[in-house]
Amino acid sequence: MSSTENWLIHEHSLYEDLLSQCTEAVEIEDWKTADLLFKRMVTHLKQHMALEEEVLYPAYEAASHAPQGPTGALREEHDHIVRLIMDMARVIKTRNSDYVLECLTHLEKQMIKHHEKEEDLFLPMASHILDAKREELSQQLTEFDASKSGKIGRAHV
Repeated sequence: MSSTENWLIHEHSLYEDLLSQCTEAVEIEDWKTADLLFKRMVTHLKQHMALEEEVLYPAYEAASHAPQGPTGALREEHDHIVRLIMDMARVIKTRNSDYVLECLTHLEKQMIKHHEKEEDLFLPMASHILDAKREELSQQLTEFDASKSGKIGRAHV
C-alpha cells in the first residue's frame, strides 16, 4: 500500500443502512423493529464517533504539518448529529409516523453530508499525513474501547 492510499477509511454505510432500515420499519409502523434498529444504529455510531474524537482526531492534530481546522468542524458536526439523535430518541416514542419519518430523513441527510466530508476530504488527507504512524495508530484504533467514552452516552435510547 502506498503512503497516499486512504488506509483510514471508515465503514459509514453501516449507520446509513441501519437508519434506512429503521425508516422502512416506521413506514409500515413496525415500532418494535424501528426502536431496535435505531438503538443498534446509536450503539455503532457511539463507537464510531468516540474512536474518531479520542484517537484519530488527536493523532491528526498532533501532527505538526497537519492543517488545523478540519477536526474542529468535524467535531461540531458530531455534536449536531448527537443533538439530532437525542431529539430522534424522543420523537420516535410519539409513534407519529409522518413526524418520525420527517425527522429520520433530516438525520439521514446530516449524517450522509458528514460522512461524505470525512471520506472525500478529511480521511484521505489524514491518511497521507499520518502514514508514518500507520502501524501505531492502526493498533490504537483496533484496541479502542468506546465503553469508556461519553459520546452519545447522554442519549438514552
